[in-house]
Amino acid sequence: MFFWLLQITNQTYLIMKKSVFYTLILSISFSFFYSCDKKEKIVVAPKYTISIDSVISSKAPALQSFTHGLYNDEWLLFAGRTNKKDDDGGLHDMRKNSDYAKESFPPTSFNENIYVYNPSTNKAPKSITINEMIAAIAENFTSYNLDTITKYTAVFKNTNALVKQVDDYLFIVGGFGPADFKNPKNGYTTYNHVARIHIPSMVHLVKKEYSKVKEAKLFAFAQNKNLISTGGELHYIGGSTIKKGSFYLAGGHNFGNSAPGFSQGQKYVDAVYPFTIGPEVINKDTIQHVLSISVSEPISDVSDPNGVSSDNNSIFRRRDGPITPSLYYNSLENTLEESIAIYAGVFKPGEDLQAWNDAIYVHPNWTNNNNKLYTHDKTYNQKNLNVYSCPNLVAYDANSKILHTFLLGGIGDGNTTKEVRLSGFTNTGTHIKLYVESNPLKSTNTTFSQNLFAKNTTNSKPFYGAEAIFFPSSNFISTTVSPDILDTSSVFGETKKSVEVGYIFGGIEAFSSHPGTYGRTKSRASNKVWKVTLKQQF
Repeated sequence: MFFWLLQITNQTYLIMKKSVFYTLILSISFSFFYSCDKKEKIVVAPKYTISIDSVISSKAPALQSFTHGLYNDEWLLFAGRTNKKDDDGGLHDMRKNSDYAKESFPPTSFNENIYVYNPSTNKAPKSITINEMIAAIAENFTSYNLDTITKYTAVFKNTNALVKQVDDYLFIVGGFGPADFKNPKNGYTTYNHVARIHIPSMVHLVKKEYSKVKEAKLFAFAQNKNLISTGGELHYIGGSTIKKGSFYLAGGHNFGNSAPGFSQGQKYVDAVYPFTIGPEVINKDTIQHVLSISVSEPISDVSDPNGVSSDNNSIFRRRDGPITPSLYYNSLENTLEESIAIYAGVFKPGEDLQAWNDAIYVHPNWTNNNNKLYTHDKTYNQKNLNVYSCPNLVAYDANSKILHTFLLGGIGDGNTTKEVRLSGFTNTGTHIKLYVESNPLKSTNTTFSQNLFAKNTTNSKPFYGAEAIFFPSSNFISTTVSPDILDTSSVFGETKKSVEVGYIFGGIEAFSSHPGTYGRTKSRASNKVWKVTLKQQF
């Protein structure tokens, strides 16, 4: 290895390379020195902060756990859960002896519409129902078998699917919902489907601009028994086109038909599954657009992630947690590469609803000192803050080689002394810093805001962020290594001190830290939109 990293204090690390000493102080604002051509150069790492401002009178639809894509300035939004009326939609009904599947995911909360919304204009979104979409395809596009579209209706109506946009395509894996939407009483399931949707064509379809729809690209579907998950995340490593890289299904669980008690009737993924999607196969006899999928060996700490006992042993037993794009320095290839960071998540084995607070870094193209494709950061401690799925913004400062990850709201206020052991809904913000050349990889974190979503200085209701999404704006300039990570040098240049880089949208609006159910005084799906500004200060 080129570097040896010795921890001196919780925030100071000494890096030695032959006779050259680097001192890195990991605090919110710090400096470090290095020698270059026998000349000492000072690099000052700026302090980065986040602020958000509400879009007044948002006309966006109320959605949580939804599927989403971006085309120019327009958002494609469908699936997930909504509010049919003030008392519908929202969080689970966790009351004792309740019918978990029926009462936690009532049919009245399923979103039936496909929306196109532009946050810059905030006009009422264009929308069509799922049935209207099927009718439009039948009338205008003959190359699709309607039985196939109907078979995969769950793609457009499920909850908490794994979603990833690559170039102009939206890829959707899994999700949860009724096995039969017409007869929800027949039971619920975690889907095994994989879908690819051409986002520009879908946007034009919703807007009834049929001549602009690329018919051959619009849809393609498949099923795969190894890609069943809800509450996980879908990542892509290898560039901005689907021809060069691989997908990674990270975490989540197979919910099963029901979960009458905590962690019963479920099977966690306990791994990260790499897979590729090859050329589309078009069956001319049945007129089906079929995806060809190849799944590789899982990345895990257990030999058989599908085994029942793996749920009790694997550190990958996580769902609904912040799983973010990340970077690391591959010392063998001398290159900066993409990776996946798994921070926190729920739940640890047992009945006490403990969250995970450590971190796992998955680096599929590099084997570390332990001969593994992942690094378990046991010393990292998120302190029960922001442990649930929430919007995240990841930015890289190439001068200091620090990756900055911001977790914005969600669930996890740090307080586990309340009636429920998992800490409650939160408006706090966590700032995580990872020095990409550290070996082994290690992160530190601070709480940078007690109430992101209001002017208050304390964490107070209503709470936002759980299952909400960060959408980049046109000001978001990515690194050359990863299209999902903001490049601070390009965004700020030499003069800018603050840049509006995107939006937060949707998710759960909770009126209590532990609402326990949904409804007017409990929780509901949110239509709130906030502008996100990243600030730089030296």
